[in-house]
Amino acid sequence: MSSEVLATRGLVKEFPGVVALKGVDFDLRYSEIHALVGQNGAGKSTFVKVLAGVYTPTRGEIYFKGRKVNIKSVRDAKRLGITLVHQEATLAPNLSIAENVVLGILGKEGKVLTPLRARELIETARKYLEMVGLNIDPRTKVENLGVGERQLVQVARALAEDAEVICLDEPTSPLTAVESERLFKVMRELKARGKSMIFVTHRVEEVFAIADRVTVLRDGYKVFSSEVGKTDPSEVVKHMLGRELEQFYPPKGTTKVVDRARPRLRVVGLTTAPEGRGAVLRDVSLEVYPGEVLSVVGLLGSGKTELGKALIGMNRVVKGEVYLDGVRVRIRSPADALKLGIFYIPEDRRREGLVGVMSIAENVVLPKVRELSVLGLVRLPSREVSAARKWIGFLRIVPPRPSFKVMYLSGGNQQKVVVAKALEARTRVLIFDEPTFGIDVGAKVEIRRLVRSLAEEGYSVILLTSDVDEALALSDRIAVLVGGRIVGVFQASEVSRDLLVELLGGRGRGP
Repeated sequence: MSSEVLATRGLVKEFPGVVALKGVDFDLRYSEIHALVGQNGAGKSTFVKVLAGVYTPTRGEIYFKGRKVNIKSVRDAKRLGITLVHQEATLAPNLSIAENVVLGILGKEGKVLTPLRARELIETARKYLEMVGLNIDPRTKVENLGVGERQLVQVARALAEDAEVICLDEPTSPLTAVESERLFKVMRELKARGKSMIFVTHRVEEVFAIADRVTVLRDGYKVFSSEVGKTDPSEVVKHMLGRELEQFYPPKGTTKVVDRARPRLRVVGLTTAPEGRGAVLRDVSLEVYPGEVLSVVGLLGSGKTELGKALIGMNRVVKGEVYLDGVRVRIRSPADALKLGIFYIPEDRRREGLVGVMSIAENVVLPKVRELSVLGLVRLPSREVSAARKWIGFLRIVPPRPSFKVMYLSGGNQQKVVVAKALEARTRVLIFDEPTFGIDVGAKVEIRRLVRSLAEEGYSVILLTSDVDEALALSDRIAVLVGGRIVGVFQASEVSRDLLVELLGGRGRGP
């Protein structure tokens, strides 16, 4: 018996004008978690969609349990025992968890009777929910679930379909660190039960946390494959990027602080009111100068996001003062902050920073929407399209088309569109909240270079991050935020990584 449950030989997938997969050889062993990594556009999602029957291969061969198979549809793949857990949850939100879990097996001979009686439906769903560690009432509507819970429901549905091979396409992309670890625990348990998994990700640290083997795709080609224990993150990143890891962080250049005697933004004793589950800021004081990158390093729950939102009037400040170029200002709303030249770039760029159904150009000029509105409709004069085109070129947004809808851009390019909005709004202070989180390593390099170049242009940059290495590489100074309080401020060139990690409680996300 072959040790491979699934294999491809010379797999090619062509779309009009694009060859997405270029002769990929790949194999998945029984009871294995095989990570598939690469930058956006490398072909990862296309590959698993071919295996799952979403796309039909142009050329090449697929083998399942040693036998050559033809997969022409999702039904073909599921009949073999191959299923795909999509990055975005493909569930019916108006149906219950139970209905979603058994949706794919209703009416199958030998599985569940049709119509399925209510008690049978609940008990069948409960069995698979227990397998993924989701202790929740199966009658709960999916629309009431969190993102992490929805991902686990998708995995439960795959198990209900009797999948032997589960392809997980960027499953941690929308998840918090806690939710990701919960998913990893489920994956380990499924592996122990004999399931085989292809784990698509661009987060190198996740490969070494969960996978047995790793394969790298770049520009549609397979360029590297190894046992995880026989390689390291730098080698994997080198193959993903096509260059060495030392190029992962940009050089700081010759940034010159314009005026140390007068900060561009100074915050004194900032304290916020409790709101929801967010951390409360207590007596936070800091300053950032023209041409400087100030990193505020904090872990989940530290209050770094709350700080960014407080500085633009989104979180209620109950005490403290804010000075801009030496003048005390009152910021009660994001509109006030925008008028003053303070712009916050949120971590969740898709939901909070962009309007997905609008074009690049329309998003770039959103801060001017009142000026451009006629009878409630936004009209884009040619000069505004030209402005958008200017930022597209300056920031190297791909594709370079002002009319292209931002929902179809990669995470890194979406981040650049938010930055373009800020620059078009004549910003003086840029606040980046986890700017490289959730984007591939190539895009991280570009965004980090952008942060440094903006400082060198004279902007004042506040970088809110949980990544200690990122802070050390990009910053002039670093403030450490723990429990809503600043516990130390350091020159980046004079503080060690070990000290920062110790202040954060022994944790600190890496590249």
